[in-house]
This record gives sequence, C-alpha cells and structure tokens, in this order.
Amino acid sequence: MDRLRELLENSNRQTWLIIGLSLSTMIAVSFLLFGNRPVSSAQPEIASQSMMSESGMASSSDAVTATSQTSVNTTMYVDVKGAVKQPGMKKVESSMRVIDAVQLAGGFASNADEKQVNLAQKLTDSQVVYIPKHGEQVPASAAGTSATGGGASSESQAPQVNLNTADLNGLQQLDGVGEKKAQKILDYRQEHGGFKSADELKNVNGFGDKTLERLKPQLTV
Repeated sequence: MDRLRELLENSNRQTWLIIGLSLSTMIAVSFLLFGNRPVSSAQPEIASQSMMSESGMASSSDAVTATSQTSVNTTMYVDVKGAVKQPGMKKVESSMRVIDAVQLAGGFASNADEKQVNLAQKLTDSQVVYIPKHGEQVPASAAGTSATGGGASSESQAPQVNLNTADLNGLQQLDGVGEKKAQKILDYRQEHGGFKSADELKNVNGFGDKTLERLKPQLTV
C-alpha cells in the first residue's frame, strides 16, 4: 500500500510538472508572437496622415481664396460717343474692352466706321470711347486715344460741325443725330437763312436744352 501511494504521488507531481512546463511554453510563444507587435504605432501614422490631409486642404483653400481676390473686377464708368445707338455714360468692369462698351451703348449705328476703332483695347476709368462715322475725319488729338479706344479724351476732341455749312452726312457726325434730325437742321437753316449761334439749335424740333448742352462743344457757326 505504501508503495502504491508513493507511485501515485510521484505520478501527480510529474503531471503537474508537465502542465506547468506546457503553460510556460505557451506563454513564452505568445509573448514572442504578440508581445513585440507595435499595436499603438498605427495611431500616430493615422494622425500624421490626417494632419497632412488637413494641411493640404488648408493650402488649397488659401490658394482658391487668393485667386478669387486677384480676379475681382473693379467698377468703372466710360463715356461712349459717336456712331452708337445709345451714346452716353456706361457702367463697366475693369476686365472689359471697347467692344463691350459699344455693346452696352446698343451696338454700332448703321453709319459707324468700325475699322478705325481698336475693339480689343481694354477700358480705363473716365475714358471716352469715340466711334467715328463713315467718311468722318477723326481729329488728330483723338486718333490715338478715343478713336482707338486707347485712353481717355474730352468732349472737345470730338469733331467740330458747322451748322451753316455741314451737309446731311456732316450733320450726322453729331452725337445722337441721325438722318431725320440732320434733315430737320437743314430745313431750319434754309427757312431762317442759317444759324446765328449754336444756341439757336434748340429751336429745331427734337433738340431741347439738354441735347444742346451735350452737343454744344461740337458745334460751330
């Protein structure tokens, strides 16, 4: 009996020893397999990528903002005169050109001489855009500025028209004066023996005080 008990005790010790060794081996293997894995390293990488993405978006947004600021147009005013359908002061943008001002003035009149005009010239603030008529001799003072759309000019640079000597075509050189109004001037001149002064033009049907004031710098007698 004592011998049997001793054998059983030795067997139990060996069994527990084997179990203990097995557990130790499993723990060691688990440590080797999983203990050195950089579990937390993925988080810094994700955070870094996120920061780079946000930085890129911010840079892109700044670039778009800068571009939009540089492309902002400035509001200006130009005075369109001569052979256009609706002469007068027009509101334009700094990116516009002479052709845009002509279109805002209703387009070219039927007697406009477009060949004398630089339609691609950029507009400037306070510029006078003068569109000559066919057969009109543009004054030298206006040839390099308003006639070409290259700069500003004053009303005094518009062609001078003599109310007593100009023919039908010559009278149509006046701003806003078409064939019908020019004929009325000729009729009045014939009936009254000519004009004694430019102010007398307001006696012609269709010419009021405002029209006379606008045309006066272009009139002679």
